[in-house]
Amino acid sequence: MSQAGIAEADLVLVFFTVDHLPDYRKLLSATKVITRSERIVGSSGAGVLSSDGEIEGAPGIAVLVLSSEDLEAHPLWFNPLKGRDQEIGREIARAVKIEPGEESLLVVFPDPYNAQPSRLFDGIEEGLGSLPVVGAGSSENGSRGKTYQLFGDKVTSNSISGFWLNGPFQCSIDITQGCQPVTEPMVITKAQGNLILELDHRPAFEVFAKVLKGPLLEDIGRALAFVFAGLPGDHRQNSVAPGQYLVRNIVGLDPQKGVLAVAEEVFEGERMVFTLRDGQRAREDLQQMLERQRQSLGGTPPRLGLYFNCCARGASLYGIPGIDTAYIRSALGDFPLIGIFGSFELGPLGKKNRLLAYTGVLVLITDR
Repeated sequence: MSQAGIAEADLVLVFFTVDHLPDYRKLLSATKVITRSERIVGSSGAGVLSSDGEIEGAPGIAVLVLSSEDLEAHPLWFNPLKGRDQEIGREIARAVKIEPGEESLLVVFPDPYNAQPSRLFDGIEEGLGSLPVVGAGSSENGSRGKTYQLFGDKVTSNSISGFWLNGPFQCSIDITQGCQPVTEPMVITKAQGNLILELDHRPAFEVFAKVLKGPLLEDIGRALAFVFAGLPGDHRQNSVAPGQYLVRNIVGLDPQKGVLAVAEEVFEGERMVFTLRDGQRAREDLQQMLERQRQSLGGTPPRLGLYFNCCARGASLYGIPGIDTAYIRSALGDFPLIGIFGSFELGPLGKKNRLLAYTGVLVLITDR
């Protein structure tokens, strides 16, 4: 990268694997010199991606430099995070200035070991209403037991970093699911907290067991790594149609009592499906999402894109690396794209901002 001809950057977004932590001062110093900016934000990731491809299981850095006459970019950072999610959400809401007639987008990278995203969303919503929030939980390769958030010349944990954009742009956000339905929608007919007791008036575990086949039926513990619950993204619509459901882990089961426990509060009368983590189905859903995005663009090329991909996708889902970015490039052409393999994903679903899992969240910024 050459410094020649580069004006001072409005924002520098950096994603990095933890392999680069020992040299982070050199990394930040070089980034500052080349971009002529201290407005640097970012996050550690289990992997990184760009329009050139994806890096998983190896050292990687991805950098996006934003310099614009009409887009305003404002970096954010808050520390400590633990126990302060809703308070920080309110602080973010006070910091974000929405101009009439202009678009705004909030992008955040919380430390997943210390974050409660639902409370963060509550605080943001108090001041900003339904402003779209996207991003990912910072992640790492398992060697550190910590994740890292980047702001200026600081690399910290137990933090949240990010930025907000404002200006005359259009933002298109869509989600692709790595877990696809393998049952018809059912009704939770008996529930308590996060426990599903009955589905369609039958013991929940009995229904779950009928979903399993072959090796999964022989090893129910292993099955929990592949079969998940799909719950409505919007309780008012109570829909588990494509693009309308949240994937949640099944965190416990009791065959004798017929009970399933899921990582979300559930309600009687709520619809649900069982979903399967499957590479071929995920590819098909990715293609459908990209077709929706292509149609929404109406032939206008993106100015830039952000892609927040679950660390349980990528090569571990498809069997080979680079699928998501290859499909994006094939469907939408070549444009500046940056992303991260995160511990969770954040994005709007059912008119509310949600904690997502096993998903890819694609954000496209275009001219109005």
